[in-house]
Amino acid sequence: MIRRNTWILLVVLLVLIVAAFYLNNQKKTSAAASTPTAANALLFTSQDGNPIDIKIVDTAGNSVEVARDSAGSWTVKAPTVAAASQSQAEAAATQLTSLSLFGNVQIGLDVVGLDKPSYVMTITFESGKTHKVLIGSVNPIETGYYVQVDGGPVQVADKSGIDSLVALLTAPPYLATLTPTITLTPIPSDTQTEVPATSTPIPAAGTPTATSVGTTVSTTSVPAAATATP
Repeated sequence: MIRRNTWILLVVLLVLIVAAFYLNNQKKTSAAASTPTAANALLFTSQDGNPIDIKIVDTAGNSVEVARDSAGSWTVKAPTVAAASQSQAEAAATQLTSLSLFGNVQIGLDVVGLDKPSYVMTITFESGKTHKVLIGSVNPIETGYYVQVDGGPVQVADKSGIDSLVALLTAPPYLATLTPTITLTPIPSDTQTEVPATSTPIPAAGTPTATSVGTTVSTTSVPAAATATP
């Protein structure tokens, strides 16, 4: 006869098996939800067209914005209005339209930093649509950021792509200008002409000394020393 304690142990074991089976299924479901599909492979669809205005703001209020002018050329509108590097601005637009997703995640906004996003991107497309993208924390395996587009579901977007975009905050795509090279020309110093030194002879005793031109030359006799004879 099976004892009562044995029955209790069998029931506990059965509960543990059921719980393990349930948790395993939950993990598989979550993994499937995070797997990209053809429908949500990119953050934006081709129906939006190409971006014509890209604005990024961080939590400190720093911002960068590039936009196309009426001629279709990119210009920097923030932080300072200036001409833009067309190649860098176009690269940012291409990066934006090719941002890949790793699927949707059912999780609270406060858990993944979307209640107070690290960055906010506002993008206007040539179709006339404007999308607002909130960027939260990095996911645990550091492959993507948790993002939310226009208040929609939480998604995970490619980290490297977003990093390249937010890098514009510290390095706006200004058009590089050539700095003129200044050549220093040595200034010649004052030329000093050496004047040969002249010596004025000192006349010996008894030698006539000219006092002036056209005057009588006078001589001065120096008396000889007297020799005493004892």
